[in-house]
Amino acid sequence: MMSAKLKNAFAKIGAAALFGLMATSGAQATYGYNYFDVLADPGSYGPVSLGDSVSLDACGSTFHRADGNSQSYSICDLSNLQNFTLGWIGVDADNTSNYQILSWFEGSNVTNGLQTTISTGAGTFFSQAGNYLIGLYVAVAGNVYVPLPYGSYGATGNDTELTYDGSTNTSLGYTNFTVNAATSVPEPAAALMLLPAFVLVARRERRRRQSAKALTA
Repeated sequence: MMSAKLKNAFAKIGAAALFGLMATSGAQATYGYNYFDVLADPGSYGPVSLGDSVSLDACGSTFHRADGNSQSYSICDLSNLQNFTLGWIGVDADNTSNYQILSWFEGSNVTNGLQTTISTGAGTFFSQAGNYLIGLYVAVAGNVYVPLPYGSYGATGNDTELTYDGSTNTSLGYTNFTVNAATSVPEPAAALMLLPAFVLVARRERRRRQSAKALTA
């Protein structure tokens, strides 16, 4: 599980991002709209070998009715993510105080983070084989209207007045991620060194077959 220290660190990061977004938004939510919230889903990824790249996908994350109604949309189906923030985080599963923000997207750049690629190996956060977590942070500013498919809107509650939906309009999800040691492949020169041995084995096998054939003749 992720440590409280790590969650608090992400919460502070998200709060700062949301404050900036709220400061630029003049729209005010009214009771004539349904209130919506976000849920981050970082997806699931099979083990990879050290040095491989992984394609991350945030499309399982939703913008949904906060009152428990079934109305829910993938954030990838929203036409305007201007008021959203999205961040991918790498975490050492064995030491959750060791983490790194892999990428961070705000406003018009959020669409670039919905599907992105990370690398493993030397020079990356995943520099050695081991168990990790991939985290996804999703937030939406308070008191804004988010265009929904089919022409309607979803309003977000005010983070300082939780009587709307009990929501803070932020979500952090994480998934297990395993990096295995890279499989060694013989260098061409090493393979050439083995050639004489292969030839010797082949000659012995040919002689064995010839002898067996002579005995049965």
